[in-house]
Amino acid sequence: MAMHNTDTGFYGQQTNERILFVVKPHPISANVRMFFLYIIAIVILVIFYTFGKLIEPVQTTLFIVGVIIAAFISFIGTYILKNSQGRNITYITDRRIVRFEPTTLFATNIRTLSWDEVVKVKTYVPNMLWKQLAIGNISIHARSTTSVLNETDPVLSVDDIEIKDVYYYRDLCNYIDKILYTYKQKPKEMNEIRPFVLRPKGERY
Repeated sequence: MAMHNTDTGFYGQQTNERILFVVKPHPISANVRMFFLYIIAIVILVIFYTFGKLIEPVQTTLFIVGVIIAAFISFIGTYILKNSQGRNITYITDRRIVRFEPTTLFATNIRTLSWDEVVKVKTYVPNMLWKQLAIGNISIHARSTTSVLNETDPVLSVDDIEIKDVYYYRDLCNYIDKILYTYKQKPKEMNEIRPFVLRPKGERY
């Protein structure tokens, strides 16, 4: 039976592979998407209601149809968003980065990069609100990448891994840089690296 991804283990985990941090999208990202989803549902309901006012013989019918469509979009959309959010997970281990990214309602794409293959880690934020909330994206670039890297318009190659909506993204990026340095310059000290703690500086240990 396939193993489910949890905070303590994941599908394909290697023997004695140590999980240093589990990255999940910040809940606010899903809430924002749900907000816009509900706005769309409300707009559709208003459109059907408005047309019903213009065509009185079918006013009630159009309103009922609008309610059904709006409810369908809300419930199905919420289920899809929550399902996707729950399966969107990245593991940072002492050997590699393992990314599980939902592609459809039932399919999940699995990407891995060993620390030996990672050459650069970059961060960027999609907007100023995310920056104020300390939420951003992390791009992990592989040795094979031929991307042109910049802060405002990051380009990823097929071998790169991008983690979106990461809380304390800058601190996590610095932590990954520390892993890279230790792995490549002081490999014997990899066992001494402590897991990353999702707390403000000064409150992590």
